[in-house]
Amino acid sequence: MIRHTDMVRGLPLTYLFGRFEYMDPIATYSEVRFDGKRTFMLFPDRIYIRGTKTLHSDFETEVPLHILEPGYYRFNVRNAGFMAGVWMAVVSFVVCEILVSGFKMSFAQNAPGLMLVLGVSGFILSAATFRKVEFLRFQHRAGGIAFDIARSGKNAAQLDSFVDAVIKQIRLVRAAA
Repeated sequence: MIRHTDMVRGLPLTYLFGRFEYMDPIATYSEVRFDGKRTFMLFPDRIYIRGTKTLHSDFETEVPLHILEPGYYRFNVRNAGFMAGVWMAVVSFVVCEILVSGFKMSFAQNAPGLMLVLGVSGFILSAATFRKVEFLRFQHRAGGIAFDIARSGKNAAQLDSFVDAVIKQIRLVRAAA
């Protein structure tokens, strides 16, 4: 089976047995998080994932359904920026206190003011990333991680119905094989 995937109107167009085959997805789900966004499109034989990492990269991938286990597990995680913001705030506030109390510097001088601004920035970063995000992780039949989906963004309420459709389609593909 020769297969090539291109994009037409933002959806995959599959080249199969010498002809192009355009099909609408069975279900779609979009997530938006602090560090990026992803769109999942469920097709009869695969899941197509397209996304971006904020200020970093764009990516596209396909996961064949026949390699997936029909179950998943849940976990909740805070964004990595949370701890970075906490440490940035703590270290900056401590250094600012040492400069003002120990070295008797004024806040009008550059160093204490800069440390104060960095500390407030760290506090804002940690506040923005404080909420834990629920993830559902699917595994390969061989035991490795295939992909995960986050319950976030304006489509968060649709996650359960999308996951139910994915599990149903995995079972259909495995039954047909």
